[in-house]
Amino acid sequence: MSKRKNIFIIAGESSGDQHAAEYINQHLEINSDILFTAFGQNEVEKTNAKLIYNTEKISVIGIIEVVAKYKEISNALNIAKSHIKNHRPNLIVLVDYIEFNFKIAKYARQLNIPVLFYIAPQVWAWRERRAQGFMNSINHLAVIFPFEEDFFKKYSNNVSYVGHPLFKRKELQQPMIDYEIRDTDLGIFPGSRESEIKNNLHIMLDCIQKNKNDKINIFYANETSKYFLKKLLPANYHNYLVSGKDINKVRNCKKALCASGTITLELAMLKVPMIIVYKLSYISYFIMKILVKVKYIGLVNLILGKKMGSEPIVNEYIQPSYSDQVDIMVELNKIDSDEMYRNKMITNYDKLSNVLSHKPSENLAEIANRLIDSI
Repeated sequence: MSKRKNIFIIAGESSGDQHAAEYINQHLEINSDILFTAFGQNEVEKTNAKLIYNTEKISVIGIIEVVAKYKEISNALNIAKSHIKNHRPNLIVLVDYIEFNFKIAKYARQLNIPVLFYIAPQVWAWRERRAQGFMNSINHLAVIFPFEEDFFKKYSNNVSYVGHPLFKRKELQQPMIDYEIRDTDLGIFPGSRESEIKNNLHIMLDCIQKNKNDKINIFYANETSKYFLKKLLPANYHNYLVSGKDINKVRNCKKALCASGTITLELAMLKVPMIIVYKLSYISYFIMKILVKVKYIGLVNLILGKKMGSEPIVNEYIQPSYSDQVDIMVELNKIDSDEMYRNKMITNYDKLSNVLSHKPSENLAEIANRLIDSI
């Protein structure tokens, strides 16, 4: 009897954790004989994978923020390498989280263990020189945006566009709630990582012209982010905290202030008008401003048009000043009062869905299965 194949998967962030869980479940549907071990968070833990490290402890963004977590990240890296060396998985699936996972990919290459990388590093936005070295370190790359397939095929043919994982989630595909009957005036989505929350939360709150009858919800991504939010907010704001996993609460928002990542696509699917607000530490921002080549950072603004970012959908304010905060207040009022403006945004959301709607977890599982069958 042949030995069961083993796949080791690493998802370092909240959104990657969700995508990894969907992939694991899908792969087990087509091949129930696979054994999964994982670095992940709450969603991966709910699958049949054996969770050997919870990556909420190392989920950070920004150069200064990574330095502050250096010891914990180094410890996690050593745990992952020891697991790979001792258990020799048949395949390693790495989900996003590029700085950590790139090190794992290079280590696996030394041990001649195949690597499937899911959700490409954004080297098309900055550090393009890393693209060749990255592609040399993996066996196959599964990308979630159509423009990424063209970009990475300059360096390797082992690239597949699989579609975006959000469009698999049925809870995000519900009918739109009429704007006038939505029961939350404003949803605030400050991010999932501790560093994002610290940088974004108070900037977002400063942009609110709060009337006594307005209902505001502040959404947290997981229990760890809820803990950080409670530490940062006065006690009378704790009642505003709502789980971002409660999709019905999210879709009942008339409008949103949000960070720049996956949440922008989720809000677009739920037809919630949004403004992107994002702040980094000053040193991180200074370095990123020099290196980043794209005009927009919000994912929702990078998809439409013939070139990446040529047809932005929503306004975004990066490292907002006081005058930007005033503009954000004006924009929030415009979303409320200008129906034509709102409808144009929602029409563009529909175009976005048409571009990105595929079957990513199914496609990824088929690629992974081919890779382990070839061993």
